[in-house]
Amino acid sequence: MRRDFEWTGRRFPAGTLTLLDVYGTLHDHRLWERPYEFRPDRFKAPYDATYALIPQGGGDAETSHRCAGETITLEIMRRAAKMLCRGMNYRVPLQDPTIDHSRVPTFPASGFVISSVVPRDVTY
Repeated sequence: MRRDFEWTGRRFPAGTLTLLDVYGTLHDHRLWERPYEFRPDRFKAPYDATYALIPQGGGDAETSHRCAGETITLEIMRRAAKMLCRGMNYRVPLQDPTIDHSRVPTFPASGFVISSVVPRDVTY
């Protein structure tokens, strides 16, 4: 932090290294109904993700501190999701999806493994 500030009754002195618990925020039952379930429909419009979803910072993308590449990153993610869902056939072999919450960044133990990939003729 560049300067002292207080947030929800807690004081943060200048120079304090702060790590946001994004995993905890995105799995907080006070913010999300059934937070541990895969429910992509929760993000369908109308939905205000100004502060609820933290892909690259909170606030309004036009006026607040957000990632300069957020718009292009979200478009790439949309296209990648379409490619994985509609652009190919593949198998997901048995793997270890457990997550070690003691390391940062964290990811599934197996990563995400696909096999027998066969592309489809689809326009993105």
